[in-house]
Amino acid sequence: MQFKPEEFVVEEIASDGSIIQRDQPFQRPDSETGKKWHAHFALQKTVWTTNDALRALAWAVHAKPSRFSFAGAKDRNAVTTQLCSGFCVEPKALVNARVKDLRVLGAWKEKEKIRLGDLKGNCFTITLTAENAGVEPDPEKIRERTSTGRYPNFFGPQRFGSVRTNTALVGLKLLRGETRDAVMNYLAFTEGEKSVEAREARERLAKEGDFRAALEYFPKWLKNERFMLEWLAKNENDFAGALRCLPRGLQLMFVHAVQSQLFNDELASGPPREEGNLVGYETAEPTRFEEEWLRERGLSKESFLLKSFPELSSKGGKRKWFAELREFQVLQEDPLVVRFSLDAGCYATEALYFLMGLNP
Repeated sequence: MQFKPEEFVVEEIASDGSIIQRDQPFQRPDSETGKKWHAHFALQKTVWTTNDALRALAWAVHAKPSRFSFAGAKDRNAVTTQLCSGFCVEPKALVNARVKDLRVLGAWKEKEKIRLGDLKGNCFTITLTAENAGVEPDPEKIRERTSTGRYPNFFGPQRFGSVRTNTALVGLKLLRGETRDAVMNYLAFTEGEKSVEAREARERLAKEGDFRAALEYFPKWLKNERFMLEWLAKNENDFAGALRCLPRGLQLMFVHAVQSQLFNDELASGPPREEGNLVGYETAEPTRFEEEWLRERGLSKESFLLKSFPELSSKGGKRKWFAELREFQVLQEDPLVVRFSLDAGCYATEALYFLMGLNP
């Protein structure tokens, strides 16, 4: 499925149940207790990843990107809203910042920062057409499929990389201790690369291996890659340091993508119970499927305790095999516009595949 940004609107549902509505002011009073070091703000973005949007906003208010955090990453090719925070940043500066396709809908002061997972879910308003869905949507059949109230809780494709889909490949190499290969995969992997300029740059780097020279021809807009290249040009063979040039959220995503791929593969094989494992080093009882999946890739659950990157280690967790489809509505039929809510961590693309009767 390929949507235009205005066809895919994501509005975050905060922990208290309030919805950060598109194009609407979202304001809360300043915290009344404690030192108010953190500015909380409602961010609206269009065709930005969350990490890139916060980096651009940080530059606009003359702050380091590392000061910023968010509750949940949002789709790039969409119009989205979400709660974020910035350490020692003035709310007024955020509201007045001018960055293309970014808006701060409101900002206030709080004692604590926004942490990953500090949200209840997301509300989606999606326009479905034959062009973006691949088949003509049938409103009646879609309504019928909502009768169960739930759908298979696969991780969506964006979990594995919005363009090159190599996030889990990088993660597998990290978990095996192959740091150099992980960095080179991130820099030089070309499958799915749509930009001719970027593909040629990645291919040249893979062939020549000259990081200093690569800074001359790598596209300026590949900011993450250029941060890594700058590090390697000055610190030859320090691939661990190069990886740490990436935003923390992206580093974590490499490991999470491996967990997600294992979960998806086990769900596709037929879930043995209501709740599944997100395998980590503290997973008490991996299933036979999980143990075999890891072994085939040269891993075990202990691999998720990374000695070289302890900050990326994962204890593991649980995830429901089936997601709840909440408050489903057909807003209009021509073109078909649907609206529904999902819990945090559930993917609208997977809900749409189910509603449309398509295989993900």
